[in-house]
Amino acid sequence: MRISTAQMQTQAVDAMLDRQRELGHTQQQLATGKRILSPADDVIGATQVVALQQNIDSIAQFQENAGAAESRLRTEENALTQTINILQRSRELAIQGNNGSMSAENRRAIAAELRENLAATLSLANTVDGNGEYLFAGFNVGTPPFNQVENPVGSGQYDFNYTGDNGQRNIQVGATRQVPVGDPGDEVFVNVPRSGGGTQNLFDSLEQLALNFESNTADLTAADDLLKAIDHLDGFRAKVGARMNAIDSHRAFNADMQVETEKRLSEVRDLDYAEAISRMNLQMASLEAAQKSFSRIQNLSLFNYL
Repeated sequence: MRISTAQMQTQAVDAMLDRQRELGHTQQQLATGKRILSPADDVIGATQVVALQQNIDSIAQFQENAGAAESRLRTEENALTQTINILQRSRELAIQGNNGSMSAENRRAIAAELRENLAATLSLANTVDGNGEYLFAGFNVGTPPFNQVENPVGSGQYDFNYTGDNGQRNIQVGATRQVPVGDPGDEVFVNVPRSGGGTQNLFDSLEQLALNFESNTADLTAADDLLKAIDHLDGFRAKVGARMNAIDSHRAFNADMQVETEKRLSEVRDLDYAEAISRMNLQMASLEAAQKSFSRIQNLSLFNYL
C-alpha cells in the first residue's frame, strides 16, 4: 500500500499533537501537584479521592459540631453553677430565718433577699445560648421555658409554669457519636426531690419560703429541701462535665482520623514530582523529535531532488 506525502504529514501532525497533549498534561500535574486531574487519569483512584474527601469534609463538620456543643454545654454549666450558688445562699437564709430569735422585721428582710434570689433563679432557668436558643426548653428552644404568673391577680402570690417540653437535643460529633446538649427544664427545676420524699418545684419552694418569712412564720423543712435541690442540680452539672469530657475525647479522635485520611488522600491523589519531572523531560525530547520529523516530512518532494 502506497502512503502519500499528505498522509505522512497528517500522521506526523497527529504524533506531534499527541506529544504536546502529553507534555501539557504533565505540566498541569506539576503546576497543581496532583496526579489525578480527571477520572480518566485513574478511575479507581478518582473514586477513592472522592470518598476520602467526603470523609475529610464530614470530620470537619463533626469538629464544628463539637465546638458548638461544647459552647452550649459550657453555658449550661455556668447557669447551673450560678443557680447552685444562689440556692446555697438561700439555704443560709432559711437557716437564719428559722432561728427563734428572729423578729418579724428580720424575717421580712430575709424574705426580700429570697425574692431576689427567686428572680435570679428564674432568669437562669431561662438562659439562652450563643444562638439565642433557650437551654432548658427541650425542643421548644424559641420560647422562654418558665414564666411567672400572679395567681390570683393582686395577691402577691405567683405560679411558675413550665412551657417547654421534655425533649433533649443531641449533636453529632462523630460518625457514630452523639452528645446531649441541654436538659429539659422540668427535670432540672420542677421535678426536684424533697428531703422527706416526693418532688418540689424549685421556684414554688423559694416563693413559699419567702411568703412564710413575710408572715413571720418559720419553715423547718426549707433548709433540707434546698440541700436536696443543690444535690439535684449538682448531679446535672456533673452530667454536663461528663459530656464535655466526651466531646474533648472525640475531638481528639476526629483529629487523628483527619490526619490519617488526609495522608491516604495524599498517597492516592498527589504527584510524585521526581517521576513527573523525569517523564516531562522524556516528553519534551519526544515532542522535539516529532517536530523534527514533521519538518523533514514537509520537505519530502520529488522536486527537492531534481
